[in-house]
Amino acid sequence: MAITKKFYGMGNDYMFRAVLQESEEVLKNLIATLMQMDEEEIRSCRILNPIVLGQQIDKKDTILDVRLDLNDDTIMNIELQMWYQNDWVDRSLYYWARTFAHLKKGENYSDVKPTYHIGILDFSVFQEEPEFYSEYRIQNVKTGREYSSKFCLRILDLTQIEHAKRDPNTNQALLKWAQIVKAETISELEQLAGNEEALRHMVSMVKKLSEEEKIQLQCEAREDYERRMSGERNAGYRDGKEVGIQKGIQKGISVIDTLLDAGSISPKTAEEAKKLLEDPDWK
Repeated sequence: MAITKKFYGMGNDYMFRAVLQESEEVLKNLIATLMQMDEEEIRSCRILNPIVLGQQIDKKDTILDVRLDLNDDTIMNIELQMWYQNDWVDRSLYYWARTFAHLKKGENYSDVKPTYHIGILDFSVFQEEPEFYSEYRIQNVKTGREYSSKFCLRILDLTQIEHAKRDPNTNQALLKWAQIVKAETISELEQLAGNEEALRHMVSMVKKLSEEEKIQLQCEAREDYERRMSGERNAGYRDGKEVGIQKGIQKGISVIDTLLDAGSISPKTAEEAKKLLEDPDWK
């Protein structure tokens, strides 16, 4: 079956997952960058939730996160989200907690491994204070004492790339990976990869997978699914906002009528207040 070819790079969560699953070299490079460690420190990295590439994904599986065991002593969960998720904070905590609960029968609580949940997001979780790469841990709010080093949540905010470029303290490897995820053409990927062997291999993998019809179709399906989900979320938000406004107006009118009945305000004041509430420009 012939399909229209379109570039699906690392910004498509299915392609992102496919490349990391197919190339340990690329996976190690990304892990070392996100964990801010040397690649030589990575003795092993094993994906714990592999998928069958090209196979249709269950509609219930809305997140193509990569869960892996690093060096047999650390659990990581990497999630790529290119569409705004207003529930990401709660969901990230849920996914971290689910990943943290990895003990098998007979193991002790002391055997729990440090667990990292890392979100690569094309939106700012806290829009009032956006940060290119942020880290969150559990600590005593009064003394600052860390409760446990076994929990860590990190966010790579792709919307802050331009700011990161201007910051002399920016980790250049992180910046390069952020740009790779946002790249829209093969030529952009090739330029970013430069002569770095792992990244050149990543470009080759993207090219190879892009030529496979089943992968192409699955990338299209994922993009379409995320676009529809985003549209439904936005429509729900708009509808909810409108309902909230209408309820607020009715509540305001009720309060005005109560004050009028009690003789606390004049009929003229009540009429003007109601007009102000119902004014479309005010809403």
